[in-house]
Amino acid sequence: MRYLLLMTVASSLFLQTSLAESLAPQKQESAPKEESVTLDTETTEPSKALTIETTENHVKVSNESHTLVAAMIGAYKNNPDLQQKRHAVLATHEQYVQATAGWRPNITMGGSITGNAKNVSGNSKDGDAGPFPSASGSSANTREGNLQLTQNLYNGGATTADISKADQSARSAWAGLQSAEQNVLFSAVKAFLDLLSQYSQVELYKANKVALQKSYEAAVEKRNIGEETQTQVANAEAKLADAEAQLLTAEAQLEGLKATYSQITGLQPASQMQKPEPSLSLLPADLKSAVQLAKDQHPDVIAAQFDHLVAQSETQRIGGALLPSVNVTATSSRNESRSSTSYLSSDHDYRSKDYYTDNRVVLEVKVPLYEGGSVRSQKRQAHETAVSKRVAIETARTQVIQAAIQAWQNFQAAKNNIENYQKQVKASQVSLEGTQQEMMVGTKILLDVLNAQAALLEAQLKLVQAEQAYALESFRLMAAVGLLNARHLKLQVDYFNPETHYHITSGKF
Repeated sequence: MRYLLLMTVASSLFLQTSLAESLAPQKQESAPKEESVTLDTETTEPSKALTIETTENHVKVSNESHTLVAAMIGAYKNNPDLQQKRHAVLATHEQYVQATAGWRPNITMGGSITGNAKNVSGNSKDGDAGPFPSASGSSANTREGNLQLTQNLYNGGATTADISKADQSARSAWAGLQSAEQNVLFSAVKAFLDLLSQYSQVELYKANKVALQKSYEAAVEKRNIGEETQTQVANAEAKLADAEAQLLTAEAQLEGLKATYSQITGLQPASQMQKPEPSLSLLPADLKSAVQLAKDQHPDVIAAQFDHLVAQSETQRIGGALLPSVNVTATSSRNESRSSTSYLSSDHDYRSKDYYTDNRVVLEVKVPLYEGGSVRSQKRQAHETAVSKRVAIETARTQVIQAAIQAWQNFQAAKNNIENYQKQVKASQVSLEGTQQEMMVGTKILLDVLNAQAALLEAQLKLVQAEQAYALESFRLMAAVGLLNARHLKLQVDYFNPETHYHITSGKF
């Protein structure tokens, strides 16, 4: 029986050691010079290896299983929140067309047709002229057409301010879209890494359950021959029950993470997912570079700057209502009138036809004298709003600087933690092996072995979580400095470019 126990312990140790080696990060090779998401990968199960073909500018991903690149591409193409934001940005482009309409003329055309008929009966006299013949009826038709053109020549600069406001609003919306793109891509990265980590944790819990099952069975056999107490058997059974509960919980969490992954990326999770290593060439070289990038090109700062310009333009637009306005109106109208009158004493009708043409040009100047104080109040309100938007720029800048510093420190800590947890796993393996050997010579009991095995499982779980955090924090750092976008990552997608649509739309009438 001592031989059987030795074989059981050796089998458990081998299983734990193999899992630890599979989870330990491989030696990182030098990063490629090209800036692309050619992430170094290794498959958790080599039965379905995914190949990534690298071109000069893009990354081609096969469809055999999922990589982090595939998850980001799926989110970029399929995420409904990002699609909704894109259409909202396109809608803001129409504001420019509406604003430029203030410099264009208003042209209207109208016309009318009027018909009139009446019957008159009676007998009238006109002095010595004798009886005047009685009229039996008359009719009249009038046709009128007009064309009017109104052109604003000056309105206090309101139209110019409105055009500037529309342009700046569109550019603020572009920055907001970049921020939304960063959020969606980071959510895709997190969903992928959460799922990958959970796959690994489920495998660890399964291996732990197998090892504890063997320990429990060995304890039962030793009890049956009198070499183990019922207390130690109960301890082994309790640990096994706990391992089964942990496995069920981990599997339930895995299903939830699969649903989250599908919701964000629009993809069904694959059974094999490749483990990424951060591409260091896409990250800032040091903390100073990270802070400078965040200050200069983070979309939240850019959006705040354009929001300030929008508020300034709104102040100018409102102030235009306090200045004179000049309009010119040109009108051309033509009137055609036809009438017909018939008499009982006459064999023919008396007809007439008249034409009238009226052309005129009016130059109108309006000078506001007093509007009840409403416009002045609106202008003061807009000015204070602009001041608050200027302050918001500094608020956004300090926030992104703080986020960049925090992301940099978290990334460095996550990188260092991997080495620490690797040491913990190795030490826990040595501790388990020594405890098992001491149990065989009688200086340790089964409970000590079970506790050592639980410590090893905890260390391995922490290593898995540390590797997940290392990859996640690299992308959090990228987002903190404003670089987490499809172009910087060089994802193989059709890049959504709102500026192209803006130039097309702005030229429409």
